[in-house]
Amino acid sequence: MTFIQFAFNNVKRNTRAYLSYFLSCMFSVMVFFMYAVAVFHPDIAEYEFRDIVQRGIIASEVIIYGFSFLFVLYSTGSFIKSRKKEYGLLTTLGISKTQLNFMLILENTIIGIASIAAGIVAGALLTKAFLMFFTIALGLEDVLPFYLSFKAIGLTALLFFIMFELNTIAVIWTLRTKSIMDVFRGSKSPKKVPRFSWILSVLSLAAIGTAYYLAYTADWITIFSRMFSILFFIIPGTYFLFTQFSIAFTNGLKFNKNYYYRKLNMLTTSDLTFKLRDNSRLLFFVTILSAVSFTSSGVMYGLFQSAAEEAEHFSPQDVTLIGQGEDNRKTFLKEVNYVEERFKKEGITYQSMLANSVGVQGYSDVSEWNDLELLIYSYSDYKKMVEMNGEKVDFKPAEHEVYLLIPELLSSTKMNQPENFSFVSKNNNRDFIVKTAESGINSNIYTNYPYIVADEIFEQYYQAADDDEIYYNYVMDIPNWVNYAEEITEITSHENFEIARPDSQANFYVATKEGMSYLFFFGIFISVLFFLAAGSILYFRMYQDIDNDLKHFHSLYRIGLTDKEMKKIATKELGLLFFIPFFAAVIHAAFAFKALQNLLSSSITIPSIIVISIYFIVHFANFLFIRNIYTAKLKKVM
Repeated sequence: MTFIQFAFNNVKRNTRAYLSYFLSCMFSVMVFFMYAVAVFHPDIAEYEFRDIVQRGIIASEVIIYGFSFLFVLYSTGSFIKSRKKEYGLLTTLGISKTQLNFMLILENTIIGIASIAAGIVAGALLTKAFLMFFTIALGLEDVLPFYLSFKAIGLTALLFFIMFELNTIAVIWTLRTKSIMDVFRGSKSPKKVPRFSWILSVLSLAAIGTAYYLAYTADWITIFSRMFSILFFIIPGTYFLFTQFSIAFTNGLKFNKNYYYRKLNMLTTSDLTFKLRDNSRLLFFVTILSAVSFTSSGVMYGLFQSAAEEAEHFSPQDVTLIGQGEDNRKTFLKEVNYVEERFKKEGITYQSMLANSVGVQGYSDVSEWNDLELLIYSYSDYKKMVEMNGEKVDFKPAEHEVYLLIPELLSSTKMNQPENFSFVSKNNNRDFIVKTAESGINSNIYTNYPYIVADEIFEQYYQAADDDEIYYNYVMDIPNWVNYAEEITEITSHENFEIARPDSQANFYVATKEGMSYLFFFGIFISVLFFLAAGSILYFRMYQDIDNDLKHFHSLYRIGLTDKEMKKIATKELGLLFFIPFFAAVIHAAFAFKALQNLLSSSITIPSIIVISIYFIVHFANFLFIRNIYTAKLKKVM
């Protein structure tokens, strides 16, 4: 038998140990290859968004490759560590360090080449479906034809081959620093009683609680400034939750005599304490990976599903055109006629009205609200515009009052609003008491905060206004506007923006769908990759510790535990190690979803539940697969 055959047989005999590692690597190669095909696809060059899409794909490729590099480095190290005793035996039988290193390189090269080949083949088989998904996600009219790029094959094979070789060299470097006895002992070492710090345990809960509070109370004004603070607290908090608090918690169970001395709880609690200590960093890493997967997938899916509702809340009016100046009145009405004619031609039914507004300067007792360009509307016109959308106005300004309209997305935020306001135009000046109401009309380029005044007050400002202080507001209500979103966007895009500035729910909806389709396309595979890697890492750890666990269960078998009791203990311990990080990640993601919910008007509860449920099903199937392997091994000691 040649040395190459010896290395090949080692890989073949450890197929079960390498299976999850092989499949995860294959998935990474497959996703990288399919994205590479999209980069080199010749038909994409015909589209205007080519540069944006290619930059997005390249960024995704970098993330996939970088994460795969770290994942393979960890996985290779885990497998080599689990086989240290085997390497020690080979060393005592006379194999040199050079031969041992060469054998490791050969084994990992075989696995690497197999992963690359399988990943490229799987990617080639799924490329057509991937391009169809690509077409749908980006809203292309024609499905991109099947295309097998030799550049994509070469790039994928080269980069991943280099990655496997560099990782193998990096890991075997650690072996050269070990003595023969250290290698022969493998991962066996005397276990010390797990210790913990009460201070760090309490601080971990405080850090996580702080991050949760910041996410729970975030709004449009604070969310961006809080993102880094949330990460600053949640990451170290989660780390010490597993390395300190988990040990403190299991130690605390010993003081609950009703629990601790019931059935096998004493044995399970003792074993779990050591397992949590030995796997604390692993559980932390898996929790963070899973939380990133849940959060990114849930956020993307939630935003994608709620695009229509958010459009209606962001832009309460279906379509608006606004123009400035008495001199532009005729040209403004020509733009309005163009829109109406196009709508009729497309068979889009609508209701419409024309309302005036007046531009003024605002001055108040709050400095940041001073010297603002504002628009005021009469109460009657505002009431008609809102009722056109099927809503009602629940206020009516008195002569000395003005109502500041706050967009719905900002209505729940705390704003330093003025109590009094002076509206100054070129020919008029008047003071008002300020009250607030939720806006029922669109914001526009001229102002974000419209104001509503009594009809007689508006008439005074309107009559005294100069030509350039007069604004025209054309408003349309379109039943089932979502069905005509593309047509509405196309029609309003032909407006002369200097004469009539358009705004519509359709524009917001189409832009959101397009943007989220890009993010969804680029992010969903990366999220799935992170989650599969998290499950694979748990599998590696289980397989690495299985020999020591079998000796432990053999001792339990000899002292009289039944087969059923040992399987119950093994399932319980394995289940806790599998699902503790999963549910910790779910809680992390839930508060991230709450932060997102604070920014949206539509509910993302159902999309979030759907995403978490899908991940749970996959995770539970992975657990059953690993549990079956574990219990099958367990039978050998019975």
